[in-house]
Amino acid sequence: MASRGAKLALVKEPFLPLAVLAAALLVDCDRPQKPAAGRPASVGALPRGVLLPAPRFRPPADGLLTDDQVERFIRVRRAAKGRTDAETARALGVLPEELAWTRARIVEALVALDERRVREASAEVYAKALAQVKAARASVRDSANVRALEEQIAALERERATVRREETAPPALARNMRRVAGRYAELEAVAP
Repeated sequence: MASRGAKLALVKEPFLPLAVLAAALLVDCDRPQKPAAGRPASVGALPRGVLLPAPRFRPPADGLLTDDQVERFIRVRRAAKGRTDAETARALGVLPEELAWTRARIVEALVALDERRVREASAEVYAKALAQVKAARASVRDSANVRALEEQIAALERERATVRREETAPPALARNMRRVAGRYAELEAVAP
């Protein structure tokens, strides 16, 4: 009958087995243990079966990429070949969380560099078009043609004004852009 009462106590107190297990671990932790052969004393002192937490990546507060992170990202992407980035990262000893953070910063910097290039190319196209129309206006003597060319110049000026002006990038993004700019082609080749 005692076993039936114990069963009832377990049913009534569902957390009792967890409490017993926790107490057993605490008692076991208080016992001094000898380090296991070949293991450092700090690992050997842990009770058998205790898993140490894996080191986790913490993004830097400043949001800046390092050259080492960019290099590890490229190494993982080149080695992936049919595996996920997380699998490849683990195989190469890179934390998948760090790889994901690095990828996000690299993509952010590459997009900002692309936007800058598009704005610069757009500004160049408008400048050339305006120069051609202004040169044509200078050579025309007919007032109707001059008026038509001036309208074209005004329309091009209005369109050029609508092109989004470059905003100042936040400091971390600007520094990450400089860091990846020199490796732009290499990063594009590994398809972030």
